[in-house]
Amino acid sequence: MVIVSSVIIGAATFLFRKYIFGAKPAQDLTIAQKAAATQKGVNAAVPRKEYDSDRDFVLKMRNAGKNVVVLYGSQTGTAEDFATRLAKDIQSPAVRPLVLDPELYDWQCLASLTDVELVIFVLATAGEGEATDNMEAWFNALASDPESPDDSDIPEFRRADGHELDEDMPLQEISYAMFGLGNNTYEQFNHHARVVDRRLLALGASRVGERGEGDDDADIEEDFARWKEATLPLIRQHLGSSTPLDSGDESAPEPTWKVVEVAAGQQARTKGEFFEGAVVAHDSRHPFAAPVTAAVELTPSADRHLLHVEVDLAGSGMRHESGDHIGVYPTNADEEVDLLLAALELLDKADVPIAARATDPFAPQQSLFPVETTTYRAAFRHYLEIAIPVPRAQIKSLVLPFARSEAARSFLRSLAEDKDAHAATVAAGCMTLARLINAVRDAERQAGTLGEGEEPFALPVEAAFELCPRLQARLYSISSSGKVHPERPTITAVVLQYDSKTEQSVQAKLGSRRCGVATNYLLGALRYLRGDRAVDLEYVSSAPRSGFLVTDNSQLPGSDASDVVATKDGKGYAMQSFTVQPAQGSSTNVRELTMPVFIRKSAFRLPADNSTPIIMIGPGTGLAPMRAFIQERAQAARENPGQPMGTALLFFGARTEAHDYMYREELENLFEDIKQTAPESQIITAFSRDQPQKIYVQHRLAEHAELVYRTLLNGQQKLNGAPKAHVYVCGDAKLMAKDVSKALTALISEREGVSEEIAAKWVSDMRRLSHYQEDVWS
Repeated sequence: MVIVSSVIIGAATFLFRKYIFGAKPAQDLTIAQKAAATQKGVNAAVPRKEYDSDRDFVLKMRNAGKNVVVLYGSQTGTAEDFATRLAKDIQSPAVRPLVLDPELYDWQCLASLTDVELVIFVLATAGEGEATDNMEAWFNALASDPESPDDSDIPEFRRADGHELDEDMPLQEISYAMFGLGNNTYEQFNHHARVVDRRLLALGASRVGERGEGDDDADIEEDFARWKEATLPLIRQHLGSSTPLDSGDESAPEPTWKVVEVAAGQQARTKGEFFEGAVVAHDSRHPFAAPVTAAVELTPSADRHLLHVEVDLAGSGMRHESGDHIGVYPTNADEEVDLLLAALELLDKADVPIAARATDPFAPQQSLFPVETTTYRAAFRHYLEIAIPVPRAQIKSLVLPFARSEAARSFLRSLAEDKDAHAATVAAGCMTLARLINAVRDAERQAGTLGEGEEPFALPVEAAFELCPRLQARLYSISSSGKVHPERPTITAVVLQYDSKTEQSVQAKLGSRRCGVATNYLLGALRYLRGDRAVDLEYVSSAPRSGFLVTDNSQLPGSDASDVVATKDGKGYAMQSFTVQPAQGSSTNVRELTMPVFIRKSAFRLPADNSTPIIMIGPGTGLAPMRAFIQERAQAARENPGQPMGTALLFFGARTEAHDYMYREELENLFEDIKQTAPESQIITAFSRDQPQKIYVQHRLAEHAELVYRTLLNGQQKLNGAPKAHVYVCGDAKLMAKDVSKALTALISEREGVSEEIAAKWVSDMRRLSHYQEDVWS
């Protein structure tokens, strides 16, 4: 779960709650749980399903001649990528793994495994301790009591052979290994993996090795490497393999994908299509091509690009509620695409139609891309993550074996074997695959003439496809109300650019500047719609290319982008070039475009009763879901002026009032409407750079302690427990969210005259009751 900055994080960490686990009666559910139940329905108990051989993962594993199944719980793609890499690492004649998505298989079959087989779980934790979407059914079965998972009922497992299972320990014949992915800035760090691990042990299963825990806030790759180093020998031993974990063999691995250049006359999909054929419902695998109806700068005078982007969901069948997230599939910048094509020596056939098919006939995914045929250029633009640093383990396993000179081997070994060298050169410099290849060639050039039998470094495209994970959607908190604007969700995002911390990778035209994939793509959409230079590729390229190239560089598209220096705008931002697709049926005189999106439901919800007070803390783009809440409360106040409404407090923070106060006029007008029925409602601001000392939202909470406490009381004389008011926090998890929680705890402790330990327990109770909700990232 790589989570980055105020907005791009989306990528990884905008994740939502799922509290509907099963045995809890509907009348005992919290408001957030009832909201989730409306979307999904409450499973009072997990029904016993009829046996379906197509959903029997043990049968599938055996039919494929495998003896290990690797199951991943993945929300943003990281756990899936780790599972795939793990399977490659443990492959041997005695250890034959198969990677599967648990969402497609029944948990009841887990008991069918024998002591000569193994299941490995690679589980990410979503949100504040929830299971990922694709592990939800499994988690609900294993932990049917969400409040006290260790007290959950014993699930009704079954074996296809009818073998009777022990009533209390139905999994006593199975063995498993466990690696969890999380971020320790969240209170429920690695909760998903920890709970599943405890439940498997309680049900009689035997764990091979220790449970591994990766921390995305530190170095999750190194955590994964350490766990593998300790655990994989035990896995091999369990399965009777004598093959050592690392024999020192640097020979090229067997490829996972076979790339076939298909006949030139065959139609290739080049516009970033995510599926072929009709779609019943749009979701993350079948995104909707939504027209972009607005894209504007919210704070033109600021030194950053702060964007407001609106899309139209009409005709999609998708609906959103305040607090939900919108997923956006971005495209990679043309500079990054051409840089990689050039590094792989593919520029001259970038637009050749290709298919990438699995070399293993039993692999669950037989095609690398969501379409059968695409091109090299389209693959790197639309389907693969090419702008991320190459992990150390993969340099060793997938890059070093292709070094054919001592200079290349020496350079790559230093990065593969020395984690400090890798951290300083690759991680800190965000050395992408293209930059790594170029750095290897630089090392060869500096070494001079190649020795006898040596060859210049070249990486096969099959290895490149394996090194680049699937391009993931970035998630953003929707900044508009689904009740007020039902088909027009909006995104509020800061464009991410920064300078890398090493000079090693300053070889590309972007220099040391690194650009967030999704937010710079959104900036490209804004530039297209406002009329910046855009070249129709259909009329300037001899290759079958379509779309408009948005670029400020007059050398493009005449040259390939790998040889062009990026221009900068007045704010010092590198203006990357993007190929966008116009909306279907749009005229050449009117600029219109679409972007692939989907809605992800959340439990980050307003209380159902408008008389409940709400305290919203949303600095920076953390304002996004709060704006939706405020729109909704203001509409309720206008439509029902006689109905009671709880106080609404918004704590908003930014750097400066003059340049960074987004949506100011709109917010002030909305609060005027709310104050007609809730007169104490107000906006409280914290502009950190408008005075010598830094002031943040947590400081304003303390300054307005009397008002905050009165809002928490909601008419009571004393709290004597968790307040009934709802608190919402959105933004940075590493510092802000923790500081806000501490400030609120201290405020309650002082006003109630109780210890901070008791106040902290009340805040914890608020979280449990969904009265304190966070939508945070790091």
